[in-house]
This record gives sequence, structure tokens and C-alpha cells, in this order.
Amino acid sequence: MIEVLRVDDRLLHGQVAVSWTRYFKVDVILVANDHLITDKDMQVAFKLATPAGIVLSMKSLQGAVNVINNPKHAARKIMVITKDLNDAKFICENTKGAIKDILLGGLRNGEEKKQIDMNSYMSDQDIQVMDELEKKEYHIYMQSVPTSKKLSTKDIRNAFNK
Repeated sequence: MIEVLRVDDRLLHGQVAVSWTRYFKVDVILVANDHLITDKDMQVAFKLATPAGIVLSMKSLQGAVNVINNPKHAARKIMVITKDLNDAKFICENTKGAIKDILLGGLRNGEEKKQIDMNSYMSDQDIQVMDELEKKEYHIYMQSVPTSKKLSTKDIRNAFNK
């Protein structure tokens, strides 16, 4: 069962590895990223960041879809992590309703991005993809850590349009 799909451009780091895995009580972290599967240094770093007792699975986007769609993983409690909203959209559109919640966080500043909260920035295209996913009835919210304020899509749009 997919507990949450987190969008975080750093993918796996201490905050995700510790705070969010504990909060969602997951036993598998599934990192979905086409670049990661060829980057041995990132793979080693992610293995080191993974808490004891948690299984780390690093897959291409299609590989992650295959894992999610495989019924043998249905009993697992999985947190999926993608680098951006486009990757999240690909996973959502190809996993037969397995994902309900999309958690946005750790989206760094970049060209044509606007600050939404202290650690997250979004572009017009990010907002557009978020809107498309929301229309398909995904529950989307932004939250840095489990103890911080949860921003709804309305809050995100309001911050973006300031």
C-alpha cells in the first residue's frame, strides 16, 4: 500500500529518511528517478541515509510503476519519492489508483519559481501540474516536516499568486 508520494527535489535526505518514514510508519522507501539508477554515488548516499529496518528501492520511473502495480507488494507500507511534479504525475497516471496523497516539500528555488513556504518554490508549470492532479482527485498538500503547518492547494495557489 502506498502511504504517500512525496515530491522533493533532493529525493532522499535526513528529514525524509527519519521524520517522514516514522510519521507514515513505512517499511519501504521507493525512490523513482531515471537519473538515479545510473548514478552510483547517489545510490551509495541514499543507502547510507536509509534508516535501519527500512527497505530502500531505487527504480526508474517505469520501474517504480512496475513495483507499485505488482500485487506482491500490496502488504508493504511504501513511501514513493519523486524529484518533481512531472515525475509524480507519470507515477500517478500509471499506477491504477494506488496513490491517493501527494506531499510536496523540499522544492528548491530556480528560474521563474516563486516561494510558497520557507523551503519550497514552484513555477507556473508546477502549479499547472498540481491543478491537473487535483482535478483527478489526488489529495495534494505541502508540508516541510510532520510538525509544520500543512498547506492546502488553495494555500499554495494563494502564496504563488501574491
